[in-house]
Amino acid sequence: MLRHSAVLPDKQSGFSLVELMVGITVGLIILSGAIAVFAKLSFAGLENVRATRLNEQMRGSLNLITRELQRSGYANAWVAGSANVLGLNTELMGLFGTVTLGGSCADGDGDGADECDCVLYSYDLNDSAKQGVGGGTLGAGGVSAALQDNANFELFGFRLNGGALEMRTAGDSGSYTCAGGTWRDISDDNVLITALTFEAAPNDSFDSEVYNGNGDAVQDSGEIWLLRRKFNVVLSGELATDSAVTVELRDEVKIKNDHYYTVP
Repeated sequence: MLRHSAVLPDKQSGFSLVELMVGITVGLIILSGAIAVFAKLSFAGLENVRATRLNEQMRGSLNLITRELQRSGYANAWVAGSANVLGLNTELMGLFGTVTLGGSCADGDGDGADECDCVLYSYDLNDSAKQGVGGGTLGAGGVSAALQDNANFELFGFRLNGGALEMRTAGDSGSYTCAGGTWRDISDDNVLITALTFEAAPNDSFDSEVYNGNGDAVQDSGEIWLLRRKFNVVLSGELATDSAVTVELRDEVKIKNDHYYTVP
């Protein structure tokens, strides 16, 4: 009798150790590339968020400077019942009308006008100067000496100081300089201000005769002249924690309150 031997199944093939290690290595390379791309995209998104926040903070500071400078020179100097500009109390306007540039100044762009890192200005915040120190309404004739050092005489300013944007908040006319008075840091702690400049726009700041003159360009005694002013403002800053994130903003500020004055 013939006997049939059992047929054994074929042996199943698998991965060798070398193949397994090669596969793991390739997988790690692909995974590390994906992680690198994800990290790069996340970092770029974070940089955009930081730049946006910096821009918003800097824009808020520049808007404050713009609004304040536009108000400079305001004083309710009109005498009731007057028919022309002779009714203006030009002495009172003179107290609030001056805008002064100071601090560190240089003509960096060669246009003949200095760019300074400090500006001083004033305006009558609550019409208190109109009433004078004693409460009596001022006429066109003059301004008392006491009014000039009156506590209601508002004196303001902006300056760059040690990487911070500062605003002048207190001080009398005797300390009305970029180094005098009380200043308060108004910039965000996360922002380092790297540049602040104010420049009187050469082609947009000029005097013109408006009353009781002979029409020439010479300022004769007793004539009333009008001073129009525009300033170029540049504000630059960076993140205090990352100097690579920077913003530079520029604006032109037209002083809304033109300065009327009588030529002495």
